[in-house]
Amino acid sequence: MRLYHLFAAAAVAAIATGSAQAQTAPAAADNGGLEEIVVTAQKRSEKLQDIPVTVTALGAEALERRQVLSVSDLQSIAPGVSVGQHAGYNRLFIRGIGLTSISSGQDPSVSFQVDGVVIGRPSAQLASFFDLERVEVLRGPQGTLYGRNATGGSVNLITRKPTRDLSGYLDLTYGNYDRIQLDGAISGPLDAKGDVRARIAFQKVKHDGYGRNVTLNEDVSDQDSWAVRGILQVDPAANVDITLSADYAREDDHNYPFNGFGPYRSDVPMPGLLLGGTLLPNSRDVTTEVPTRNDRTFWGLSGTIGVDLGGGLRFQLITGYRKSRRANINDPETTSYAVFSPTLTAENARQFSQELQLLYTGDRLNGVAGLFYYDESLRAELDLGFPVIGAALGFPAADYHEDGRIDIKAYAAFTQWTYEVVDHLRLTAGIRYSDEKRRSNGTFTIFSFMPPPNATNVVVPVHVDKSWHALTPKFSIDYKPVENVMLYASATRGFKSGVLLSGNPNPPVNPEYIWSYEAGIKSSFLDNRVQLNAAAFYYDFKDLQVNRIVNVSIVTENAAAARVKGAEVELRARPVEGVTLNADATYLDATFRKYSTKHPARQELGLLDLSGNRLANAPKWSLNAGAEFDLPIGVPGRLSARGDVAWTGKVYFTEFNENLLSQDAVATVDASLQYESEDGHWRASLFGKNLTNRKIVANKFIAAQTTGFALNGGFKPPRTYGLRVGYRL
Repeated sequence: MRLYHLFAAAAVAAIATGSAQAQTAPAAADNGGLEEIVVTAQKRSEKLQDIPVTVTALGAEALERRQVLSVSDLQSIAPGVSVGQHAGYNRLFIRGIGLTSISSGQDPSVSFQVDGVVIGRPSAQLASFFDLERVEVLRGPQGTLYGRNATGGSVNLITRKPTRDLSGYLDLTYGNYDRIQLDGAISGPLDAKGDVRARIAFQKVKHDGYGRNVTLNEDVSDQDSWAVRGILQVDPAANVDITLSADYAREDDHNYPFNGFGPYRSDVPMPGLLLGGTLLPNSRDVTTEVPTRNDRTFWGLSGTIGVDLGGGLRFQLITGYRKSRRANINDPETTSYAVFSPTLTAENARQFSQELQLLYTGDRLNGVAGLFYYDESLRAELDLGFPVIGAALGFPAADYHEDGRIDIKAYAAFTQWTYEVVDHLRLTAGIRYSDEKRRSNGTFTIFSFMPPPNATNVVVPVHVDKSWHALTPKFSIDYKPVENVMLYASATRGFKSGVLLSGNPNPPVNPEYIWSYEAGIKSSFLDNRVQLNAAAFYYDFKDLQVNRIVNVSIVTENAAAARVKGAEVELRARPVEGVTLNADATYLDATFRKYSTKHPARQELGLLDLSGNRLANAPKWSLNAGAEFDLPIGVPGRLSARGDVAWTGKVYFTEFNENLLSQDAVATVDASLQYESEDGHWRASLFGKNLTNRKIVANKFIAAQTTGFALNGGFKPPRTYGLRVGYRL
């Protein structure tokens, strides 16, 4: 049965059951039903089941019990979400829309926010996942309230805030691969009334490599990172609240290697293999003579000022400043013969953002109006060296160097209002105007290692100015036929900024535009012991940004048009005390409607018609299910067992839909056994992730022509398990 049929059946069942329960359903807190989740997805605090937006939200307790420890774990909790990484880039996809590029200067298609401050660089998004109060995953274009670069959706991390009473925790984890993780926080008042409060949280993670560099005898895919965050809250007056935050994160390890999968073409040799080098295809181990290095630092400051003006009005100002630096060294040829000098990719970025909001809350009218400003400077460098030995094999002996700076300025004005026309019937309308300016300055250089007259040094200056603007409206209607059932429909336009690549002569790439049409139902019944939500959606996509490697350069271009059709079903249930169940299913039909391009490794084939091919990272089906049970024990406290299964259909990593560049359908199993003392102070858990030890490819791509079109990529973690012990104040 297709999910469209399930969606219709769910609507009928929910309305029928909701009608029977409407007069008698008490609050969840009174009957042991499901917990009500409050989210800020629409810039104000609202119950999750009351907003006509597809959102998955988990609080701190649920994140811990479901082992959501990093951004990559979002794939197992939110329908339609696919997460991978490339050289430390967060490649996040929602409903088939996400970051396909691996080049500096490209922006994600899913907005990423921490406490309302956007994190612009994909490489900086992996460092904020600790001491969280809540995670919200908004699916579908968010063109009005979130604006630029939110054509796929938005991920919002909300950190834990200072408490008015002394509180804190300390968790110690030990696991296989000699994993040691320490998480902790201390929080409390700094004055007698609690009007000044502070919180300091930290995380330290260190584990051995999931693979080895057998040539250099060192770990790869290890981790050595730490992060700290401090938050200060002040209430200088009864109607004024101020929150100040500072965070710092550091990584220094051999993480994010290029794992080798062999040559793409049997008729094109990889230079290292011709020279007697070795390769371990499809292995977590590598043989390269070039060491893998990951060195990155992130820090930021943010502040939020809120003023209640009376009469339902609230003013809010959110300001953020962030800096990031990363340097990664890899060998794209992946063999044990050092054909290449170490390949360096480096970024240094700083960003400043400010958002002004005026919110109104009334009996029938609610809305927000705001202004947004974003200023980013990105300096990026790519260095790919090919020694003289390559000339004997027919390859150019040269060093390819991209070095440039991109300055980005974005301005926006937005507003969105919801009006209850009659009881239980609401209309929502919003619009955002976005203006984006980009300037690229740099050089693309080829330094020849050959003596005259064969020397062919080439220096191409890159100086481009470009600007774009867009109007992104939203319209929606929602209706509650009975108390616990809401039906809704919406039409939304999304906009992703155009692209200039750093130090790359790639012509400017036009923005992405998307119209999304969605209908859904949110329902709860059986005294809120069951929640059933479903949505069906249709995307009309124009100028989708895709990239490929041609010769030694990354080329980014616009695919003419794409279409995404799909449906989602989410189920949460607490049928009896001590038993919690969850399940979700996603169906995606995400294809190019009109797109012709050349294959990076088969240029002789000319233009290929990719119409009908699936979008990258858009599995046709994905399913998640989990269950948690309280177990009887003879001592005070709570003992519970939990198991989760996540199944993802076949994923193509490029628009060419080739089996060599894909991951077959795969299922993972996670489980845990958790104990909490009766007074709530002590906690302990035994846990395991990917218990069947499936080898799952996170990404694959075809490297430059000079590598012999080597297939590179990376893996998701293998089976991990361990023990966590914690104490709560």
